[in-house]
Amino acid sequence: MTSTKASSRRKAKGYGPERRAEILNHAMRLISEHGVQMVSTRQIANAVGISQPSLYAYFPNRQALIEAVCVQAFERLILVMTEVAQTSTGLNRLKSLGRAYLMFGFEQPDAYRVGFMIETAEPLDINQIAPPLLAGLRAYGLHRQALADHLGPSRTPDEIDRLAQSLWASLHGLVALMIARGRFPWAERDALIETHLERLLTGL
Repeated sequence: MTSTKASSRRKAKGYGPERRAEILNHAMRLISEHGVQMVSTRQIANAVGISQPSLYAYFPNRQALIEAVCVQAFERLILVMTEVAQTSTGLNRLKSLGRAYLMFGFEQPDAYRVGFMIETAEPLDINQIAPPLLAGLRAYGLHRQALADHLGPSRTPDEIDRLAQSLWASLHGLVALMIARGRFPWAERDALIETHLERLLTGL
C-alpha cells in the first residue's frame, strides 16, 4: 500500500494560485541556508513538491528564478520602508527608515541574505540593469530621498549620495554582522539599534 505521505509528495499540476510565490519562498530559504551556487532548480522543485519541468513553467531558467527571488526580497523591504516613510517627517523619518531596515534584516533574515548578501550575475549588456539591482535601487531611493528632504537644497546631489551611501552601508554592516555572528555577545538588540542610529545621525 502506498502511504499518504508518499503519495502527497508531488502536487497536482496547476495546484493553487500561490504556486509561484511558494516556489520563491522555498528558493529563498534554500539559498539563504546553502548559498546561491549550491542550490539547484531540482532541489527547489523537490522542496515545493513539484517536478523540475513544472518549475520551468513559472521560470524559464535558473537565472530568472534567482533574479525573481532577489526582487521579492527587496520588494518586502520596499513595502516596509514605504509604510514608514508615510508616517513621519524630517530626521524622525530618516531614523524610522533606518530602524525599519535593521528590523527587516533581523526579522526576515532569509530575505535579507538573498537581497544583500549574495552575488548575482550581471547582464552582458552594460546598458541593461539587472532586476535585482533595479529593485535594490528602489529601496535605496526611499532612504536617499528621506536624507535629501532632511538636508534641504543646500547640499549637492553628490554630497547627498555620499552621505546616503555611507549611512546605508553602516546599517548593512550591523545587520550582516548580527546575522552572521549570532553567538557574539551582542548588547541588548533594541538598545544597540538606538545607539547605532543616534551615532549615525548625529550632526545631520
